[in-house]
Amino acid sequence: MERVTFEEYEAAKAEVLYGKEYKETSSMENNVIHKQYVCKDGSGIFYERTENGVTEFWSTEYSKSRIYADKADEKVELSENRKKAIKRLYKLVYWFADEMLNEEDTEKREAAEFEEQRKKEPDKLQIRVSAHDNNARVMKDCIREARDAAEFLKSGENDVEEWQIAGINAMFDQCNEERIIPYDLPTAIKGLLCMHILCKPEAVAEK
Repeated sequence: MERVTFEEYEAAKAEVLYGKEYKETSSMENNVIHKQYVCKDGSGIFYERTENGVTEFWSTEYSKSRIYADKADEKVELSENRKKAIKRLYKLVYWFADEMLNEEDTEKREAAEFEEQRKKEPDKLQIRVSAHDNNARVMKDCIREARDAAEFLKSGENDVEEWQIAGINAMFDQCNEERIIPYDLPTAIKGLLCMHILCKPEAVAEK
């Protein structure tokens, strides 16, 4: 049976009923809703049968049955390459999370060692410089951006072209070949997906 969009369903309905007076009748049997729209001038009838969010319809103008699914019930099948990119992004989230925890643990350990050394030599000027806290913050930003990209790809409502998916997987392939993970990789992926435009927060009106 041919599957159509909601817009095509609406157009087929309008073809029979637009500009005409009609009578609508509805009944339910075993959780199946049956509807008829009968033109009062006898020019046509539009039929519907809805079950589990899927509507089958036909008419006197077009007797072949077609179906459409409510958007809430319609599941978008993601391509294998898209699923691969999503999986890689979640692995990237895990890697950055591990790096962030390592930075936090190292900061705590070195701070404790520094305090212990100060206690041993209180009269000696001692200076400690550390970048671990800042590195941990950078890792947290990387986690958030990688996760946002993964969630964007998971949503079937977001229209992503195959060339964009190919580009993301090519980035990962090159990183694997060079055995590096750039900190700006998640940002680059979000840029390729145009998320800085599509997911731009609404501007707050100035008071």
